[in-house]
Amino acid sequence: MDLSTLVRLQIDFDKAHGVSKPFFVPISSDNLQELEHLIVCLVGEVGEFANELKKVVRGDAPYEERKAALAEELTDTFIYLIKIAAQTGIDLESEYLKKLEKNRQRFPILGAQ
Repeated sequence: MDLSTLVRLQIDFDKAHGVSKPFFVPISSDNLQELEHLIVCLVGEVGEFANELKKVVRGDAPYEERKAALAEELTDTFIYLIKIAAQTGIDLESEYLKKLEKNRQRFPILGAQ
């Protein structure tokens, strides 16, 4: 499944379920508070991922035991990234490919002449 399909699935899901915050309205200069809310949500999910990792690193639980929780928090982060891309009209697939090419130029393969 490609990323554009995942974006469409998320948009359809967000439109179908009733929540107080509409996670499908296009972002413009008139409603930047919606984007701000999405960013706060994204950072919150990254924080939850970091908190799970902290527990592993300090020895509260083995990595294998917390891997499912880490996966869930990372997926929540991905969901918010998809929401932000959809609502801002940013095509993550094409932007990723452009950035990858830029990084290839910036960081050449070691040993290549």
